[in-house]
Amino acid sequence: MKIIKDSISFLLVILLVFSQFAATASAKKQSSANDLPAPVNLQIPNLAYDEDSITLVWEKPEDYKDIVDFNVYMNGKKVGSALKDNSGPAKAYINNFYENIDKDDFHVDILIHNFKVENLKPNKSYEFYVTSVNAEGMESAPSNKVVGNTTAVPEIFNIVDFGATADDETKDTKAIQAAIDAAAPGAKVLIPKGKFISGEIWLKSDMTLQVDGHLLGSPDAEDYSMNFWLYDYSTDERSYSLINAHTYDYGSLKNIRIVGNGVIDGNGWKYDKSHPTIDELANELPRLVAGNNSKVTGNVKVENGKMSPLDPEAESTFGILAANQSYASQVMGMDEKSAYSGRSNLITVRGVDGLYYEGITQLNPSNHGIVNLHSKNIVVNGTISKTYDGNNADGYEFGDSQNIMVFNNFVDTGDDAINFASGMGQAAAEKEPTGSAWIFNNYIREGHGGVVTGSHTGSWIQDFVVEDNIMYKTDVGLRSKTNTPMGGGARNILFRDNALEGIDGDGPFVFTSAYTDANASILYEPAQELSQFRDMEIVNTTVRNQGGSNKQSILVSGNKDVGEVYHENITFRDVKFDNVYSVNMDYAKDFKFINVSFTNVKDNGGNPWRIKNSTGLVFEDTTDAPEDADQKPEWSDTSAVQALSSADGKSVTLTWEGATDNKGVIGYTIYKDGEKLGSNFTITNKTSYKVTGLSPNKEYEFKVEAADAIGNRTSNGPEITVKTVGTADLTPPVLPENTEISEPSLEIPASDTFSGKKAEVVYPGFTWASVAWKAASDDVGIAGYNVYANGKLRGFVTSSKYTLTHLEPGTKYDIEVEAVDFAGNKTPYNSSLEIETAVPYAIGAPTFDGGLNASIGKDGKSVSLFWNEAKATNQEVIGYRVYVNGQPIKPEGAEYTPINAEMTTDLTNYTVTGLKQGKIYTFKVEAVGRGIKFSKRERLADVLPNGLEKVFGYRWSGYGPSETVHLIPGKAVSEEAKSK
Repeated sequence: MKIIKDSISFLLVILLVFSQFAATASAKKQSSANDLPAPVNLQIPNLAYDEDSITLVWEKPEDYKDIVDFNVYMNGKKVGSALKDNSGPAKAYINNFYENIDKDDFHVDILIHNFKVENLKPNKSYEFYVTSVNAEGMESAPSNKVVGNTTAVPEIFNIVDFGATADDETKDTKAIQAAIDAAAPGAKVLIPKGKFISGEIWLKSDMTLQVDGHLLGSPDAEDYSMNFWLYDYSTDERSYSLINAHTYDYGSLKNIRIVGNGVIDGNGWKYDKSHPTIDELANELPRLVAGNNSKVTGNVKVENGKMSPLDPEAESTFGILAANQSYASQVMGMDEKSAYSGRSNLITVRGVDGLYYEGITQLNPSNHGIVNLHSKNIVVNGTISKTYDGNNADGYEFGDSQNIMVFNNFVDTGDDAINFASGMGQAAAEKEPTGSAWIFNNYIREGHGGVVTGSHTGSWIQDFVVEDNIMYKTDVGLRSKTNTPMGGGARNILFRDNALEGIDGDGPFVFTSAYTDANASILYEPAQELSQFRDMEIVNTTVRNQGGSNKQSILVSGNKDVGEVYHENITFRDVKFDNVYSVNMDYAKDFKFINVSFTNVKDNGGNPWRIKNSTGLVFEDTTDAPEDADQKPEWSDTSAVQALSSADGKSVTLTWEGATDNKGVIGYTIYKDGEKLGSNFTITNKTSYKVTGLSPNKEYEFKVEAADAIGNRTSNGPEITVKTVGTADLTPPVLPENTEISEPSLEIPASDTFSGKKAEVVYPGFTWASVAWKAASDDVGIAGYNVYANGKLRGFVTSSKYTLTHLEPGTKYDIEVEAVDFAGNKTPYNSSLEIETAVPYAIGAPTFDGGLNASIGKDGKSVSLFWNEAKATNQEVIGYRVYVNGQPIKPEGAEYTPINAEMTTDLTNYTVTGLKQGKIYTFKVEAVGRGIKFSKRERLADVLPNGLEKVFGYRWSGYGPSETVHLIPGKAVSEEAKSK
């Protein structure tokens, strides 16, 4: 029986939030003749239904060891089995995996627990339940029952009817957008068969975008707006995507479906024709060139004060849209790295409540694939991702999002397959975690990571169930990556019943605090709490035939540079490894390995374990479990430490009798006044140590702890209090000749500036600032430095540089530094530095106080609207859009998008004319805020201060006051007035 922690069981219940339909009956008691447990929590995922189909998902019961399949019943009649009749894109590859790859039945058998019921009638109710089936064909009692309704046949808005033309070189952006704008709530915008070329398009609430043809992204950079910021606090400017659904009024966009059997093609990169990929079913998969920020635009460079021409046809130019966007950004003044970060995603949604993706194939994004930000109730079902080996081409990303299902997908990506993020640094620390995700029945091949948490982990990523997936030839299976300034981490993850084959990168399981991204360009305030990964279970999972050059089946890499940080409380239970490399664990705490087997270990002399700096490890029924894993070194009852002060009182030599250990003590850690000395796990392997940098005639407390080879460290080691000899140090530190305090600068080389001259830039932070100074000296030694901002002590640091945090944006600070020696003597630096943080960034969207006042004109054919001025945070409200029955009132020639400044009026009143008597009209007002950010223009660093260009951004409210008016002939009265 599988044992699942209470927290994970609770998580499985939480997944019911996806269901649009409440259960109508409890599961019946099982027949006395059959004790096979029934499935639980049968549900219809959010938006997983249309006019002729309904998709079902359910959870396995707690004890599912005898279950091999599930039967599905509709209105009391069996309509199929999940194993035999699932027609999603992953299923054929899953079948092939067990028939032709896992021929000796090494791998765990996954269970399919989703089913699409098709050929239904529109606008009709159906009742469903599911039963478990064992190998003998016996069925369990029914699961709970659910009732689902198909929709009415939707109104179709075919883009061809709005002027789109297939299979030519004409761009169809305006026609597609016109169809979307015209679509009524609940309608379907259809991209029919044929190839259609488009720049950015904008989706709206309560619509379906059905792609049955080939939607090809325009290759031209000007067809994608700039001024996209990943986070409010982002410092890198990006381009918007081919398909966008966007609001900062989170939740005002609702219920968007992107479906169809067609292709959404980002046109990002050239194809790698010299390295074809033939998959497991003998299908050729498209393969993109493996580009980067230098290869994307080929051999372009700065010449005579501008960029040399881009040659799109050159073999050295790897990108298409990726090249054009990177090149256009460089022409604007960005350097190669910043420009590269500005490429478009394929699809980006922000602030949407209710998203459903089904059937579509994503192909060749310029940057990432499908990116979901600040959204919730998201379902990805039965899609195909073919983005290998495009740089950064993640399959599905979920940032700052909640309530997520990903199932039944075929994923072959140039970066991480299914990736989760939650912001960066202290700015993200108090935000809602990303989580409540259920990932199952996917076939994941190639790609860097199968399921990935990080590297943006600032507000935590948590509460996942990852089960019943095949991961084939990915670099990593479960990949948890971060770095220590990022903060947060990932926790409460159950990874069970997954089969991993041919993992050929960093390893099947990775938990690391040492991740770096060469292309990362967002600056952020470091988190106060260092990031870690914890509280996870890997259960009933199989791993075989590991390749690659990074030789580790499990990588655990914690942190020692800014304080010891462990990854902790991670359990491997009932896991089989075969033909893999050994485990590599550094800074692991309270890991458990229960019934974990290794066969054919390929390195380390066949020993599965390489462990250091780790503690609290538990091994039960596990291959070659280290003998000293659960036994710490021991001190004798008479253990003591002696201390001898040097004659000058500037050092103390400690000596002690060694501790004992069943496998041997490998080193000792020394603590001074409760602080660990040195950054390594241990500081000496001898039984004596000279502590230097002390002050004469001062009292110190010392403690010694012992560690064994794995890293178990004692906590009851001997201690001593000693007072150094000599005369107390009363001499203050001596300042350096140069006492200037400065902000560290970044040098822009002459080859990267249009002027051909190198430049020094300083990028101001919103809430942080780094300062540095020359080191002071002292006859005893410098303990560190006090750093003050506007006269207030902000921190103490042992090095001659410091990052101030928790500053206010757009504020000036006077920074002062004070040197402190080991005796506590202080010398202020005789200079100061004035810094100014970056202007405040916009937060959210404008909001309204009060409703909409509607007054019918005397002619009965006009309505005058009045509203209170909207307010916004860190942005100026500059105008309003007025909507009538969902359609905006536009000035002639204006094109409305969620990110531009086109408006109906800049006043707080507007009169709508040309209405018809007898009709009912609903009016709504939205407001726009204009915020300011500064975008990097490194190539213009000698012209613009710090190479930063002021950029305006526009944020429209989705929520706004509304009023419904009935123009009854002869009566000028609103619905609001009638109700009083």
